[in-house]
Amino acid sequence: MKVWCTVSKWAAGAVISLLAIWIVTALFTNNIRLDEWSEALDQNVLTTGTVIRERKEGWAASHVGEFGLIGSRSEEVAASPKVLIWGDSFVEAFHVADSEKMHRQLNELLQGKDGPGGSAIAVGKRLSSVADYVFKIPEYESVLPEVKLHVIHFHSLEDTFPDEYPGARISLFLSKPSLHLERYDDEFRNKAAPAKPSTVRKAIYRYNLHFFSNLAKQLAQIVRLEGMRFAPGVSQPPAEREIHRRLDRFFHDDWVKTEPPTEAWRFLLRELEAVTDVPILFAYAPPMPTLVKGRSVLENPEKDLVAHFAEICREEGFGFVNFEGPFLRFYETTGRFPKGFHNTRPWEGHFNADGHRLAAGAIFDWIEQNRHVVYPD
Repeated sequence: MKVWCTVSKWAAGAVISLLAIWIVTALFTNNIRLDEWSEALDQNVLTTGTVIRERKEGWAASHVGEFGLIGSRSEEVAASPKVLIWGDSFVEAFHVADSEKMHRQLNELLQGKDGPGGSAIAVGKRLSSVADYVFKIPEYESVLPEVKLHVIHFHSLEDTFPDEYPGARISLFLSKPSLHLERYDDEFRNKAAPAKPSTVRKAIYRYNLHFFSNLAKQLAQIVRLEGMRFAPGVSQPPAEREIHRRLDRFFHDDWVKTEPPTEAWRFLLRELEAVTDVPILFAYAPPMPTLVKGRSVLENPEKDLVAHFAEICREEGFGFVNFEGPFLRFYETTGRFPKGFHNTRPWEGHFNADGHRLAAGAIFDWIEQNRHVVYPD
């Protein structure tokens, strides 16, 4: 009897602990993402109707629509004409609510009293770069008719350089043996097979069991001794992807003093020009304003490179808009940064709602000044 009493107490404690873990992790951690094969796009996309919850950076829910598009309502996907905004995790924007995302705020401006109408659609995926858009623009034009403008957002000019952080890229822009682009479906250099969420994975998503799924994977890695080091000595240097995420890399002399890769830029722009007849606008977000080692940084370390790239864009017939002015004015008038959240450093990371609003406003201003380019009719 005493043994059964002890066992029942342990069992009850285990059940209560697991229940508490489930509730806490379901509410306060990121959930899993489900992928499915899109026949129309001939690629895997996020499953329509699912919701992505972000908890590590910001606190938001993002709804996945048709073709894996994030934060776009069905009527916006169906509306014409369209502005497509391409980008990486800054445009994917799981960190803010759908209504606060760049494309939704641009929609409000386009559909306002003096706006030209139409809708903006975001095509964002983490780790994407300009190389990916060369391959994907024709595919999305085939399922989203009447595209009038492609906006390519990037938060550093490194996205336009060949050979930059190939371990933190999907498709690659390479310089050897000569300038060329290589297409891939994900950051693991795979040609992804058609995906269909398994019953188990659907259950993990539906019941928010991602913590237990991740724990099982981690235990399996420990059993296989993966990632464990038993010998003394210096630990391995940071992985390439981790270096890629460091903000301070933009302020190092070896980056600031980089020579403009003029030939590579012209090659990349001509590759883009060859895949679409629709005008293209580059939308550049600087790494500042920010704090570096506790000091405010208001001068763009890439300013010379940016000026050179903007000139190349003009010569090749591409639009260019720089968010530097709106970002600085916002910081000077409010003391707030366009990046960062309540649960991260408030001066770095992805755009917060203010950053998305400022970006949308800058893109809209360019469209207003170039209506003859975007809406020639």
